[in-house]
Amino acid sequence: MRSHGSNVRNAMIGGVLLASVAACSSDSGFTGPPPNVPFSPPDVANSIHSLRFAANNIALVQVGLITDALGLTTPGFSAVPRRYERGEVARHEIARSFQPGTFRDLVAKRALRLSVGAKAVPLFPINFLGQTFVYDAGLDGYVIDDGLGGAPADGVRFVLYRLDGVSRLPALPLAPFGFLDLIDRSDAVSTILRIQAFDTSGGGSLPLADYFVDGAFASVSSGVIVNLLSEGFVIDHNGRFDFQLDETLETDDQFGVTIASLDHRVVSDEGTQTTLVVEGEIANDGSFSDLDFFWDIAGAAGATSADLRIVDGFQDGTISHGGQTEVFVSGTVQLPDYRRPNGGGFGPNDTAALDEILFGIDDVLIMADEVLRPLAELFGVR
Repeated sequence: MRSHGSNVRNAMIGGVLLASVAACSSDSGFTGPPPNVPFSPPDVANSIHSLRFAANNIALVQVGLITDALGLTTPGFSAVPRRYERGEVARHEIARSFQPGTFRDLVAKRALRLSVGAKAVPLFPINFLGQTFVYDAGLDGYVIDDGLGGAPADGVRFVLYRLDGVSRLPALPLAPFGFLDLIDRSDAVSTILRIQAFDTSGGGSLPLADYFVDGAFASVSSGVIVNLLSEGFVIDHNGRFDFQLDETLETDDQFGVTIASLDHRVVSDEGTQTTLVVEGEIANDGSFSDLDFFWDIAGAAGATSADLRIVDGFQDGTISHGGQTEVFVSGTVQLPDYRRPNGGGFGPNDTAALDEILFGIDDVLIMADEVLRPLAELFGVR
């Protein structure tokens, strides 16, 4: 494993950020060791099936709409594609490929924006604090409703509406079902956004989301460092997802690269614990990427791990189960080749399941992109 000193960089950002993660590590859904069962690619794939829906969680989608309206984020802009084909030979939009058209093309923009620093707190204009916003279909946007109270004094409240399945905007006629609070918890060390959402359609207040996004920025001799953290959960009809996300990006101006260090943990609705660690370098001009992916899955189907090195979309690595190597992975991210340790291949069902196991990497990357997006774009890293 090639290390780029992520622990050192996190320490440089400040212990307050890491302490905030520990302080919020309440019931996150992490459980004991997985059972010792034989390797079954379909069973492993089924144990993380719900992850494919995580980025489309109703709260995350509405947070995106609302932060666009507040100007924290750019409408329709995302670092990784929200849609990618499954089960197709020509899978050209895969987050882990870091190919042109996905994450890699944004590195040059990121480096430029990082070089001029981050925006200062506060997150919201002072005249927005304590206000509740409603959607105005005539104006096609959110407006303040002075007649509605209950908004947090240090944040803003937005009424939640059922969304149109195509436009992803509030459906007409408007059907409110809850509210979402964005709370500014920033301090002198970092910018912190607390997000809470509730469904009030049944008369009570059922939690839909409760998490924070914490960002810090530092200038160093080689360039700049941005660290983004998030912890909490989201839940809707597709399931509950508990997560702990940690992303550090450091620009090295001398060598023209961005050093990436990601450490994400997500518990799927099936109760499966997943951990994704990504470390490596991406050229600021988009000319190359060299990244290590460490993907661990621990659930009812046992303990499975993938160890991949992906260089400009070409991958080489293994998939292990219960500590034993079961699959050798090669080819490209779009056209992978799977071989058994004895050199044999896999049938179509197992091949499709192996694809799904690695697609879990993309699911986590895309979910993390949606969760971190409000502060990621604010800090110039999206």
